[in-house]
Amino acid sequence: MGFTCSLTIAYNDILQAKEALADVTRKTPLDFSATFSTLTGSKIYLKLENLQKTGSFKVRGAYNKLANLKNDEKRRVIAASAGNHAQGVAFAASKLGILCTIVMPEMASPAKIAAVSSYGAKIVLAGSTFDESLPKAIEIAKDTSATMIHPFDDPHVIAGQGTVALELLEDLEKVDAVVAPVGGGGLISGLALAMKEKHRNVKIVGVQAAAAPSMVTSVQNGKITNITMERTIADGIAVKNPGELTFKIVNEYVDNLVTVDDNEIAEAVYLLLERGKIVVEPAGAAALAALLHHKTELEGKKVAVIVSGGNIDMPLLGQLIQRGLARSGRIVRMVIELFDRPGALKDLLIIIASKNANVLDVQQDRLGQKIGLGKVDVLLSFEIARRDQIKEITKELSNLGYEYRML
Repeated sequence: MGFTCSLTIAYNDILQAKEALADVTRKTPLDFSATFSTLTGSKIYLKLENLQKTGSFKVRGAYNKLANLKNDEKRRVIAASAGNHAQGVAFAASKLGILCTIVMPEMASPAKIAAVSSYGAKIVLAGSTFDESLPKAIEIAKDTSATMIHPFDDPHVIAGQGTVALELLEDLEKVDAVVAPVGGGGLISGLALAMKEKHRNVKIVGVQAAAAPSMVTSVQNGKITNITMERTIADGIAVKNPGELTFKIVNEYVDNLVTVDDNEIAEAVYLLLERGKIVVEPAGAAALAALLHHKTELEGKKVAVIVSGGNIDMPLLGQLIQRGLARSGRIVRMVIELFDRPGALKDLLIIIASKNANVLDVQQDRLGQKIGLGKVDVLLSFEIARRDQIKEITKELSNLGYEYRML
């Protein structure tokens, strides 16, 4: 007899979800990464759900839920979501010919709003977070008799997300651990149920944003706890409290929960792009961030890492790239004091260029209180190819009598 969760979700439900999704979703790649294996000390296999249709694993649970609706429930559906569940529901509704309304936070990603709209869903903006959008969705559901599609606290949604694990088991015969991001807990609940059916000893590790540790706090307290969230770039896993169903599954079957802060997540996004050529959103990089910062105690183990989504705004991606370059020493920012005379800036830029540095930005300040009369502070940003270039540049500036400070 197969494993059955006491909460009416059986392994067979996940198998049935796989059948329902067979002609709808993609079997996403499982990519062994030598780079991240070296950086983490584990054998890292990346499950690339960022390449899933709609750019996220969420479409699995959404489609499975809609496909299992009764006829009287299919007239109209509604969901509240910061973006990925919204896209999944909108995509599924378009495939199944169901009218769809999505309530999204007012500050939701413009890229995600555009994607939801492209699937033909009606969009209502309300609140600043998922938790503030949800009451509006419930209100509309009552007024229009629409069927509410919860993003994580639903058996069919959880079963759909569990199909990620079935694909892992097909591609990776033996695995020591699976690490996944956690918001409300739908993904990790489905993963845990499916993985524990076949491999009781596999370790399931969940990763939350430190600014929104709702599942971590709830498990620590032994009950569902509504937290006060701080702002986080990982909006896809920013949830004030987990679901009743997901909390019970996580509490019983997930082995460990850890948190990562925004700087750690940002570094993972940058490294996935630079070293792995993989575009991910912050929530999608959370699991790898935990491994990169050795929060999981999985060194030497064979680890599957769920890269859960790739729907990132281009402005945010650009900012994360710039920060990553600065953190790695590839972009240098410094203030250099010049005499305010014709040709002074040109002479400085010639020095920088002679050291094969690429100037990115130049700003001048003549009004600062600490700037001497007849002088100007130049804020210079430039890119270097190797770390020792900055030593060459600062040595040359010092030899020529320039005063500078690094930022």
